[in-house]
Amino acid sequence: MESKEISATVRRLFPTVGDLFAMLGIVLGVQVVVGLLLSVVAGFGGFDMQNAAPEAVGRYMCLLYLTTMSLGLLGVILYRRKRGGKGKLFPLSVARLNPVLLLWACVFLVAVSVVIEPLLSLLPNIQQDMGRGVWTLVMLVVFAPLFEEFICRGVVLGSMRAKYGVMTAWLGSSLFFGVLHLSPMLVVNAFVLGLILGYICLATDSIWASVLLHAFNNAIAYVILIFGDGERLLIDWIGNRTFYIVIYCVAAVVAVVSAYKMWMALRHMKEAEKPVVAEE
Repeated sequence: MESKEISATVRRLFPTVGDLFAMLGIVLGVQVVVGLLLSVVAGFGGFDMQNAAPEAVGRYMCLLYLTTMSLGLLGVILYRRKRGGKGKLFPLSVARLNPVLLLWACVFLVAVSVVIEPLLSLLPNIQQDMGRGVWTLVMLVVFAPLFEEFICRGVVLGSMRAKYGVMTAWLGSSLFFGVLHLSPMLVVNAFVLGLILGYICLATDSIWASVLLHAFNNAIAYVILIFGDGERLLIDWIGNRTFYIVIYCVAAVVAVVSAYKMWMALRHMKEAEKPVVAEE
């Protein structure tokens, strides 16, 4: 009887599935509410996003993102605190940062992006005008990596690892990161990216590693945004089908080998720890 009571208590510990949905709701809810308020204020101020210059749109979107994600991060931290969340909130150590590991992760990320691109092109994508210029660059390469990593690899991954262990935390935080992006194409892309970011954070025990890798990914996205229309595929950029097939095959090999290396490393991490649920 006592064992059943303990087990029930453990299941109610933060984070439950309900807690994950609640935190997701906090972040997305803040984006909707604050976004509507800012759009009304901007409208009264004479700002017309549809006809504004790309640089002005970039400045507006950067301000919107900074405001909503600051409140969203604060919201999930307070929610975690209220629910008695355990585990390291933000692993800020730089002691295990490894340039070679980060370089490998960058290559892995690019290879995976090439491999999954044909699939992503089949999924619907809800595009949002991010603008252009310095403010857009700051939003994508500085603010997005910081806020999204502190929420997904900080609050979510750290809390889930303390309760469920490495594997569940790795998968769960990646799924959380994917759903946070809403658009079907971005959900899949962010989930796959989240798997790599989560592993890097776990392997280095540092959120700065995943922040740097996230910034690298978004910098590539910004370059594509500037020099393309967002609809062109890699084969369109290359212009030669044979050369594209060669690149795709090389990327596939790199992605498979790297994924295997990542999986084996995660298994070793799993064997070395005992989560709260397993102990009970």
